[in-house]
Amino acid sequence: MNRISKEIAHAYRKCTSRIIIIHGGGSFGHYVVEQHDVPHSCNAINQIVLFMRELNMIITDSLSFFGIPVIPFDTHALTTIEDSEIHIHLKPIVYALNLNSVPLLYGDIVLKESGAVIVSGDEISWYLGRQLKPSRILFATTVDGVYDKDPANPDAKMIRIIKLSDLRTVDFGKTRGFDVTGGMKTKLSLGLKYLDEGIKEVLIFNGFREWSVYKAICGYDIEGTKVVI
Repeated sequence: MNRISKEIAHAYRKCTSRIIIIHGGGSFGHYVVEQHDVPHSCNAINQIVLFMRELNMIITDSLSFFGIPVIPFDTHALTTIEDSEIHIHLKPIVYALNLNSVPLLYGDIVLKESGAVIVSGDEISWYLGRQLKPSRILFATTVDGVYDKDPANPDAKMIRIIKLSDLRTVDFGKTRGFDVTGGMKTKLSLGLKYLDEGIKEVLIFNGFREWSVYKAICGYDIEGTKVVI
């Protein structure tokens, strides 16, 4: 986390101050959701909110330590579900960007008229991409990109450019560990719903590679998968 925060700080100072950061549930959110048969019960909502806030503050502290003027926004406070569609109140995020601050959102449980649903960091990224028209959307993951089959298969080959219309031909394999939001397949499928032609680049890359996050933000050519319509 500190290494990634350091890279984002370098990118903020040298390349662009207009950055929005979105993180997932990690070992905090996914496990809590997995433990509840009814994730929209009052008890489940309370626990998910508390655990995700704890993770969010850990990440906020790390980003702040390296000098990033980050403003954390609770996703559940900005977002509602109406007719199965997410709606995020954008003005606070835009105002933060105009101040050269860095908004920080995260995958979270979101209320609707009856109950609540999990909204992933991936969907938030795609949604903000459509609404705010950034030049680029970057997904830092645990693998180098999208593969033509399960990356655990020794014959798997990374796809340098993937068309969203070709998703059915890709064998994504099984999601590893606890991931209640669908893994790589869902990450890409959401693009079919949200991807706007005004976005110049969508890149999926390995965030564990040193300086990959910095290079991705600054537009260097790095190993990964570019997603196109």
